[in-house]
Amino acid sequence: MAQQTADVIIIGGGITGTSAAYQLALRGVRVTLLEKSYLAAGGTGRTVGLVRQHYSNETTARMALRALQVWRDFDRVVGGDVGWVQTGALFIVGPHDLDGLKANVALQREVGIRVELLDPPAIQALAPYLYVGDIGGAAYEPDSGCADGAMATNAYAQRARDLGASIEQGVEVTAICTEAGRVTGVQTTQGTYSAPVVINAAGPWGARLARMVGFEVPVEVSRHQVAVFQRPADLSMQHPFIGDFIQGFYLRPETGGLTLVGSLEASEAENKADPDRYAETVDMDFNLEMAELTERRVPAMRDAEIRKGWAGLYDVTPDWHPVIGHMPGLEGFICAFGWSGAGFKMAPVTGEMLADLATGERHCPIDPHPFRFERFAEGDLVRGRYAYSIMG
Repeated sequence: MAQQTADVIIIGGGITGTSAAYQLALRGVRVTLLEKSYLAAGGTGRTVGLVRQHYSNETTARMALRALQVWRDFDRVVGGDVGWVQTGALFIVGPHDLDGLKANVALQREVGIRVELLDPPAIQALAPYLYVGDIGGAAYEPDSGCADGAMATNAYAQRARDLGASIEQGVEVTAICTEAGRVTGVQTTQGTYSAPVVINAAGPWGARLARMVGFEVPVEVSRHQVAVFQRPADLSMQHPFIGDFIQGFYLRPETGGLTLVGSLEASEAENKADPDRYAETVDMDFNLEMAELTERRVPAMRDAEIRKGWAGLYDVTPDWHPVIGHMPGLEGFICAFGWSGAGFKMAPVTGEMLADLATGERHCPIDPHPFRFERFAEGDLVRGRYAYSIMG
C-alpha cells in the first residue's frame, strides 16, 4: 500500500476521536482517523450516556455546560441524531455533605449552570417514589439528560466525512513514527500514514500507545458494570438520573420502562481489566448488590425484574481527570484519554480543545492546561471541592 498523508492523524474511533475529527475537518484540516476495530468499539459503545453538569471545579463545570449546549441541540449544531433525551439529573447527599453540596451549587450557578438546591420535602415533591429519610439535600439540574454513545460517535464521524475527513476502520496502529524529536506519522496493519501531528485518543488503549514513544502515563483500565432493571408497572414513569452519593450508586432512566444502575464508588477503579479481553457481561453478584441499593432508595423497585446488563471500560488516572495536551519532548504528539468514565459528556468540548492544540488556533474558550501530562510529576493534580464522590 502506498504511503498516505494527512495534516493530522487521530488514533481511536470513540467519541473523543470522532469529535476531534469533526472539529478539525470543520477548520479545513486534512484529517485521517484510524480505528483498529469499529467506531465506538471501546468505552464509548458501552457508556450509559449521561450528560450532567455536576462538577466542583470551575474548568470541568464550564466544560460540562458548554458540552450540554451541543448535546441538547446536536442536530442543528453538528448534524445527526444522537438519541438525546432530557431527563433532568438529581444528586442527593446526606446531612454531613450538605455544606459541600451548597458550595458546589454556588460554583455551578456562577458559571451559568441552571441548578436548584432542594430540601427533602422538595425532593419528595419532585420524585415521590424516593425514600428521603436519610437525605440532607439535593442538587437538581432540569436541563441534563442522556444520549446514545454509538449513535453520537457515528454522527460525528459522518459529519467529519461530509467535511472531507477520512475515517478508516479495521486499521490498527502498530508504531508511532518519530524523527529528530517530533512525530512523522504511524505504522499500521494497512501500511504507513504520514502526518506532522498525531492525536492519541485511544481511550483504554491510550497508555499503551503512549508507551510506544516512551511516555508512562499513569492510567489504569478498569471494568465497570451496568445492571438493568425492568421497572414495575406502578413505577412506569420516566424518572430523572439520580446520583445517590449516600449509598454510592446511580439510577439512569432508559426507554421501555428500564432503569440502568451502576456504582459511584472510587473502589470501582480496583476492577482492573485488559481492554482486549474482559468479561463484557454483568456479574449476578453485582446485579443483586445494585438491586438492594435501588430498593432502599426506591422501595417500589422491590418488584423490579433483572434484565441483561453489560460491562464496559474506564481509563482511570490518579485524579480521575484526563490527560489532554502536547506531550513534552515530542513535537506533534498530543494525548487525549484518561477521562475515567466522564469522557462521553465532555466530547464536544474535548474535540474543540484538540483541534486548537493541533492547529495552534484558539477557538475553545476553556484552557486545557489543567489536564496536561506534566501535572502528575509536578504534584498539581486536578481536584474537586467535594469529597462525597468521584464525579469531579
